[in-house]
Amino acid sequence: MANQERNTEATDDAIMSSSSDYNLYLPMDIIFDILNRLPVKSLLRFRCVCKTFRQLISNPTFISSHLLHHRTPITTATIFTFTHRTTTSLSLLQSPSSSQNPINLVHPFSNHTRNLHLIGSINGLLCLCLCLSNHPLHCHRRSLLLLWNPATKLFKSLPSPTIQIPSGFFHLSYGFGFQFHSSTSSSDYKVIRIVSFNLQTRVEVYSGISDCWREIQVMDLRFYSHKLSCEVIVNGAPYWLLPNPSNHCICFTWFDVQNEAFVMLPGLDFSRLYIGTSVHWKLMDWKDNAAVVVCCPGNPFFDVWMIEDHCGGESNWCKKFVIGPVFGVERFCVLQCTKNGEIIVADAWERIFLYNPRNGETKDIPIHGVQFEAFHYVESLVSIEGFRQQELNNQH
Repeated sequence: MANQERNTEATDDAIMSSSSDYNLYLPMDIIFDILNRLPVKSLLRFRCVCKTFRQLISNPTFISSHLLHHRTPITTATIFTFTHRTTTSLSLLQSPSSSQNPINLVHPFSNHTRNLHLIGSINGLLCLCLCLSNHPLHCHRRSLLLLWNPATKLFKSLPSPTIQIPSGFFHLSYGFGFQFHSSTSSSDYKVIRIVSFNLQTRVEVYSGISDCWREIQVMDLRFYSHKLSCEVIVNGAPYWLLPNPSNHCICFTWFDVQNEAFVMLPGLDFSRLYIGTSVHWKLMDWKDNAAVVVCCPGNPFFDVWMIEDHCGGESNWCKKFVIGPVFGVERFCVLQCTKNGEIIVADAWERIFLYNPRNGETKDIPIHGVQFEAFHYVESLVSIEGFRQQELNNQH
């Protein structure tokens, strides 16, 4: 009997040893593929399993592969910032098609409940700006900028900009951009700061790689900075509205992050298209394309315009399609298009709805306030040099 027990124990030890050896020698490409499919929250825990996992999950190649795997219409979320009375909140709509409500995010500026601005969202990184003064005329003279990854709870405060804002009237706007260096397989995240005053415009760019601001020379542009952030970010490039004396024509420019130069887009003229109506328009990211969505009060449809290249190298705006009707939402305006093709709209009472153009259904999103901003967001492990761990009740 004792021999039988010893034989059984020996067999169990052999099985355990065999199982351990099998797990130890699981091919690395299979481990890579399994980890690549997991959410960020799981990967952060798995980094503590062993040194091999930690090294793999922290490897830039794996981080890029994980980002590409999860940057799909199904997994891409929408991130909001909105102001209700004197409080500014940051919320994440994880799955527009599901019944989930938006999740309130605890950001590094959580002790400050007003004057928070979302500059942009790229590859899981958010650029946030906090204005330190409550005076309406001097709100933007003193501000803090940071880059933050909500999934990993890592962030970095940016150094102070170099261009000083003079006394008197001025316009200020920020943009967030991304550049991939194909020659070195490295990436850089840049923040663009535009200061307009005394009929001149000065621009400086912050680089995550160099960790400093550098002023660049720009052509003579006048930016219409009706808000602190750019209009939209498409494929890592921020877009701005340019002022135009005509109320029926809009002009845009986008920032070429690689060459650090502004590129003009042709103007979109509404004068002969929407005569006698008060036109509401929105420049947005429509499935990785810059598009202008036009709505007219009382009209349940909206038009989608995109840039189209013609023979000879010329390009112009063309109306690609009409979406609607949107029933049940009176006097709506468009805020954003999700990656899966659903439309986020706001009505005259500042209520937010999600419109599905495939079946015509609308769904209420429980977010109420004013000054909405919405950008695409995807969870990632992306970080930059100098990131540090976010603390609860972090003071700035």
